[in-house]
Amino acid sequence: MLLALTVGSFADFNFNGQNGIINAHNALRSKIAKGTYKWDATVASSAQSYANGCPNGHSGAPGLGENLYWYWTSGSLGDLNQYGEKASASWESEFQKYGWKSNLLTVDLFNTGIGHATQMAWAKSNLVGCGVKDCGRDASNGMNKVTVVCQYKPQGNYLNQYIYVSGNTCSGCPSGTKCESSTGLCI
Repeated sequence: MLLALTVGSFADFNFNGQNGIINAHNALRSKIAKGTYKWDATVASSAQSYANGCPNGHSGAPGLGENLYWYWTSGSLGDLNQYGEKASASWESEFQKYGWKSNLLTVDLFNTGIGHATQMAWAKSNLVGCGVKDCGRDASNGMNKVTVVCQYKPQGNYLNQYIYVSGNTCSGCPSGTKCESSTGLCI
């Protein structure tokens, strides 16, 4: 019985969980930048492997951007798939919380605490993969803890580079893509 509980706690996001994450990222993208995110199984495997260790800090994985999210509750965690969308909403809320006066990532802008949101919006990143882990009871507070790790390829958040390029909706769609009028994204 203990083995089944341990195996079950190493849960990849299922199809619905993956779609929730992609939809949350692309909803943000449709407001500000061109191009949709696509789920990448290799990136997701890397994120899941890192999440399985219940990390407290970034992995430093070369070539990948990374967002981390933790959730604690005294109650039951329920379906782990819900935490991908919760993480995405939390990261996006940094725009409202900290403001965003420029699309050039400066040290001052990054130091406001907006880095998760800017990685989500980073126009040159187009692949995302995430992992989730039920980390059990946290010894520091006695609450149940979930860790979500999303990794992005190519990596974003380069200082003194543009988060996205301003322009009319779908004005800069790369060759081989088309404009989706309902979202304003290049697909």
